[in-house]
Amino acid sequence: MKILYAIATLALLSTSMSTSAQAWQIVERCTYSKFYGRVCTTSYLDDPVRNTTQDQEDEKARRASIEKWEAFCKPTRTYDDEGVTRLVYARKGCEFGRSE
Repeated sequence: MKILYAIATLALLSTSMSTSAQAWQIVERCTYSKFYGRVCTTSYLDDPVRNTTQDQEDEKARRASIEKWEAFCKPTRTYDDEGVTRLVYARKGCEFGRSE
């Protein structure tokens, strides 16, 4: 019974560690050889370093695009007969992403 508790504890610890420290990608490549059979190699690729200034610029550009679309399309919420929320736009084509 003690062995069962030890295995359960190790399983819980290993899953909690693997979810909190994912700093790499695991790549497994397998090839087949007539003489050696199936041969697999595993390699670990580090995640690229994130550029915070670029992320901030991307977020500003995304917000500007959304504000431009909202200013052009002026979406308003309405409710149909079944109570489902629908968006109504001031211009045609806005439901397909048109912003100009």
